[in-house]
Amino acid sequence: MNDCTDVRTSLGVYVLGALDPGERSQVEGHLERCPACRDELAGLAGLPALLGRVEREQLEQLAGPPPELLDGLLARAAERRRGRLGPLGRPAGGRGPAGWAPLAAAACLLLVVGGLFGGFVLPLGRDGGGAAAQASPSATASPAATAERISATNPQGDIKGYVVLRRKAWGTEVELHLAGVPKGSHCRLQVIARDGRRDALGSWYVPYDEGYGEYRGSTMFPRGQLFSFEVVGLDGRPILTIPT
Repeated sequence: MNDCTDVRTSLGVYVLGALDPGERSQVEGHLERCPACRDELAGLAGLPALLGRVEREQLEQLAGPPPELLDGLLARAAERRRGRLGPLGRPAGGRGPAGWAPLAAAACLLLVVGGLFGGFVLPLGRDGGGAAAQASPSATASPAATAERISATNPQGDIKGYVVLRRKAWGTEVELHLAGVPKGSHCRLQVIARDGRRDALGSWYVPYDEGYGEYRGSTMFPRGQLFSFEVVGLDGRPILTIPT
């Protein structure tokens, strides 16, 4: 089992904060040196916000994941415990099957959310993102005539970003492209409506040196109600504001 495969099976649980400190440290160490896994992580940045929107009624109406899925995940955990796979290079004898149960359940929950919000949170490739970031601040339509891009730079000029907005029947789909954020930063993205209401779109950790990331989420607010997007630190400190 290669290192990337092990890490990617843990990214969903990492985003949800369910990894123990030792495994979290190993995942973050791998992310520092692996651009491909960082892209995978960026695509999961909006999951916590989406989980917060799941209503009990939605879960009751949605068919759950196949019953054999949890059994398979637990079997995989047991193999790791016996040392066949060695999670992220750990020696055998670490987490037992009971300890892996919450992680397996979290993986199943991710599948449920995928069924409810399929396509709302997707990994974004890096191709083309850097070139697009060089464009001057503007709001333009994409070739599909459904996307609008709006750019901004912070007052100090060291952090730049833009959002790509797509109108949907349920609200607005959002892509955030962000550059210049220092390594080690913890960020949150929120949108402010014209009537003052706020909606949280997700949060993430910046584990890499270049400070560039791409994130996708969604908001219930229609495009016409959007006032601004704010990237802030976990302490509320403003990082970048993108007026709409």
